[in-house]
Formats: sequence, structure tokens, C-alpha cells
Amino acid sequence: MQSWGTAPPPSVIIDLSPIVLLRGEPRWDWVESAVKAWRDQHDPRARFYGVADNSLWYKLDESGKRKLSEWKRKRMARSVSWADPEVLELATQFESAAVITTDLFRDHRREFPWLQGTDRIWKPVLADDSMRFKQLDYTAIAPEEVSWRIEEADLTPKGFKSPEARDALRYEWRCASSGCVWAGKAVIEEDPAFREGQVVCPGCSTPAVKLGPRESTKEIVLLLGEDEVDRLPLAERAVLTVGRGRDVGRYDVREVLDDPTANKVSRDHLRLTNTGGRIFVEELGSKNGTRIVRANGASAPLQVGVQQVLAHAEHLSLAGGSLNIRLSGKKRPRGTYEPDLATPPFLRAERN
Repeated sequence: MQSWGTAPPPSVIIDLSPIVLLRGEPRWDWVESAVKAWRDQHDPRARFYGVADNSLWYKLDESGKRKLSEWKRKRMARSVSWADPEVLELATQFESAAVITTDLFRDHRREFPWLQGTDRIWKPVLADDSMRFKQLDYTAIAPEEVSWRIEEADLTPKGFKSPEARDALRYEWRCASSGCVWAGKAVIEEDPAFREGQVVCPGCSTPAVKLGPRESTKEIVLLLGEDEVDRLPLAERAVLTVGRGRDVGRYDVREVLDDPTANKVSRDHLRLTNTGGRIFVEELGSKNGTRIVRANGASAPLQVGVQQVLAHAEHLSLAGGSLNIRLSGKKRPRGTYEPDLATPPFLRAERN
């Protein structure tokens, strides 16, 4: 079980992406409405914590992005490559917390057996512009149904049927189109598409750029103190610059730090590079420096321009602890492909 950090434990966990997309078009307003409605109808003192897929950021308008960043700064939210298991891990850790989502998590019921028969999970329902909550039916399903739902969830995206196409899923991909929502990301964090014999971006359908093997991708965890706010995939040969600035291959600390704290971090503060599945870190000559903290708690400043390997038991402290960075122990999660999990395979075959 992961360490929670210093933030107060949540009494309500929100699966942010499906709530933002409650009526199709992304609206952060639905999150705010859910918070207000829950406090009005269930618990006026509820403490909320949200988990978002990284891809949600690119679907939000500027107002929504500011609100998500505000939640992170308040240590009320985090973004990860794939939110489902993170939501359920937190719900396992905080067993009295309610969960707001629209998902029945059928393909997770072997890993999280408490889901079978639970009464903790609620779906927001809109009627006449008011929001109420419906308890989702988590009646236990048979082991064989759990098995085929897990099998379905592990299927590859549409179009990836040939050996050549399936081989493409072993790699990470980047979109090179300047007008695409994924143009600013070093890695496309949704499953790619395969059309006319080539891998294309799922956002704009232009040919995608092949990166390193997916198995060599590492997740970088960014924390405010001990509280996690973001996880980012770093593909093999990819370079990530941490500092104050937005561009491809950059992490802008202003998304999670208030202005006075962000100003302690230099524009080009720290560089992380994935070389053969190992993360090398390099201090870029920042004003307030970076320290590497060892497993035993001892720390030392990173030397400017010198690359060194970051081990799993270590973490980095930027600008006097303004932001901390460590490696995740998790493997690269699958993308966001959502197969038909509502219809058994034998009925699906008849329907098709």
C-alpha cells in the first residue's frame, strides 16, 4: 500500500475523468456540482480527493485546467496514466470512503475482491439541472464472468489484428502534428490507432512517431512534500526538463505550485533522461539547486552538468523541497482502450 502523505484522509474519492465527461463534452463544472451536491445531501464536512487520467488535461478548457491545477496545489487530486487502479487502491486504503464514478469496474474484481457486493460506490445523476447520487449495483458476479471481463479488458485496440500491428503496441508513440492535443506530450497516453498499415495518433489520425520499447518506459512521480500530484511516463531515450516553462518534453511546475513557490524553481532546473530503462538526472545550474536524498535519509547536492542514475529508493528535492521527484515502482500501465464489457462474448458474436 502506497504512502498517503500529509494531506487529511479523504471521505470521498472522485474518479474525475468520467465525471468531467458526464454528458459527453468535458466540463469541470460537473465536478464542482458533485462536491456541492454530496455535501448538501450526504456529508457537509466531506473531504474530497480526485484521480484523473493524464489524458483528461488535454480535453479540458483553460478554466478546467486551472481548476484541476488548483485541486493539485491543495493536495486534493493527482493525475496518473490510468486512473482506475489508482482509484481502487485509494478506496482499499481508505475503506470508509465513498467513491463517485460511473464505472462498475468489472474487470478489477479479482484484484479488488471487496468490490463484489460493495455499497460504497455512487454515480451522479443529472435531472432538471440538479444532481443526485444513485448507488451503483455491485452485486457479486460469477468468477467466470470476472475472467472474461479481464480478458476483454486486455484486448488490443480496434485495427491491431495483424502481427505487424500487434508488434507496434510494444512501443511508445509520439504525435508530431503541431495542431493536435497530443502535440505537447512526449508520449501519447491513449492507445494508438492503426490505419492503412501504419500507426496513427488517436487524436488527429496523422502518422505517429515511434519511440522506445514500452517495457523500458518508467513512471516519474511528482510530489508536494509527501503528497503525490502527478505521474508521467518517460519513454526510452525521452528527455524531460522540469522547470517553469511549457513545451514538448517539459514539465511546468506552475501547474502544481503557487507563484511564490514556483519562482524558487528555475526555468530550466532539472533534466531527466531515460537511457535503456534507467533514469539519469542532471542539475542544469538552477538558482536554488537540487538535492538527491538517499534511502537512509542522507542527502547531497546534484552537481551541475553531471548525470547520475536515480535509484528507486532515492528521491530528488528541488529548490529546498518545493517539489520532490521519485520513480514509481509500477510498470507502464495500459492505455485507455475501453472494450465492450457490458455484453458477454457469446452474445457479442451474435450481435456482430
